[in-house]
Amino acid sequence: MKKRIMFVLMLVLSLTLVACNKDRGGETGEKFVEWYELSEDAKYDGSEVTVDFWHTMGSANQTILQKWIGEFNKTYPNITIKEEKVADDYNALAEKIALAIPAGNQPNISQSYPDHIARYGKAVLALNNFIGHKTLGYTEEEQKDFLSGLWKEGTSYDGAGTVLSLPFTKSSEALYYNKTYFDLHSYEAPKTWDEVFEIAADIKKREPDAYPFGYDSSDNFFIAASEQFKAPYTGFDAETGRGKVLFNNDESKEMIKYFKDKVDKGLMLTRDLNGGAYTSDIMKTNKKLYMYVGSTGGARYSYEGAQAAFDAGYRVGVSTVPVKTLEHRKQIQQGPNINLFKTKNEQQMIASWLFTKFMLEAERTAEFSLQSGYAPIRTSAYETETWKNYVAGVKENPTTLAEANAKVIKDSIEMFRDNESIFFTSAVFNLSSKTRSEVGSLTNKIFAYKGATQEDLDKYINTQYKSSYDFIVN
Repeated sequence: MKKRIMFVLMLVLSLTLVACNKDRGGETGEKFVEWYELSEDAKYDGSEVTVDFWHTMGSANQTILQKWIGEFNKTYPNITIKEEKVADDYNALAEKIALAIPAGNQPNISQSYPDHIARYGKAVLALNNFIGHKTLGYTEEEQKDFLSGLWKEGTSYDGAGTVLSLPFTKSSEALYYNKTYFDLHSYEAPKTWDEVFEIAADIKKREPDAYPFGYDSSDNFFIAASEQFKAPYTGFDAETGRGKVLFNNDESKEMIKYFKDKVDKGLMLTRDLNGGAYTSDIMKTNKKLYMYVGSTGGARYSYEGAQAAFDAGYRVGVSTVPVKTLEHRKQIQQGPNINLFKTKNEQQMIASWLFTKFMLEAERTAEFSLQSGYAPIRTSAYETETWKNYVAGVKENPTTLAEANAKVIKDSIEMFRDNESIFFTSAVFNLSSKTRSEVGSLTNKIFAYKGATQEDLDKYINTQYKSSYDFIVN
């Protein structure tokens, strides 16, 4: 009986959230949420307020956060920041926030992906009037100091310029490759997919049991490849501004066939096709994989636990994610942002805003990057003593595993900084999170399919695309 009651409650909650956020906001130009009216003379008045910050940080990053809170309280002793790790992953965090919103128990600050923020609907605090405030906000120069592609992601919810988040723990993907092996065989780091598979085919001739290339995230793979191949994935209706699921098209099917052919030839695998094993783990243990695409935020995993391989000469190179053509370079950006929630207490919202700004100062985003592997999000962060000292201490020819790890993190972050102009963000609306998850599953189903003929494969692809599309929109 209790299970049935819980199911009904969950169903009601789900319908309530959907009703609050049918899509990204309605007609073109309509605001996703109303901008909070902050008066010109608004300020923190010194009153005692508590700010709840929900996140997923591990112990090392949480230690930095607690240090920041201590520093913040030297200036604002009456603002209590209660930070709490409430989930181990971002989807679980989003679920807890979604469940808290109807009862008004959501936090004041959280880490959230754009898809999650779209799900929270009108509970989210629009930051426009905080950003533009003459004393509390950011100057135009300060706004431009944020890496442009990262700042833009926070405005991707409507056509009115509503800002619902600021960048925080940001990353992209990179191509990691066994540099020792590449140097031995005179390979250059590939820039296009054709070059990747030319190298992979050459490796396969020499090592028939190799799977030369791997991709960690099937979701990211499908979305990034769609953008590179100019295959519609998701978007917004030009007239109404409402979100649309678009991936069931001929261009997308040709894209997936291109990579399916490489999987069938044993040139490529994904993490899901390999029983969930990260491709970084395969490469560093010398199991016949020599290049992979993984998160820049996880750069350290290319070396972690690989002392024996390092001692034997294993070194890692970093490059941009391969693209279909160099004329249309596109790379996905990822990692959660910071968003705030509305409350009835203006002082609490101002306090939340002040702590958010504090965390995003250049020196702190540089400090956090060295611990976490995430990239600094402001241009000036790369000019801080923290970052300069780190770079100066990196050995270009590392002799210890720790030195190699420091180098691969630096190389990954510099790749991120130097290529952020090609980062893209997919459309954000109520079905975008579901679409992302489903196309990852679709990719793995097609990659794992063993059809006898091309006709069988084409039929299977058409059936699976339609099934996935119908599952999302119905």
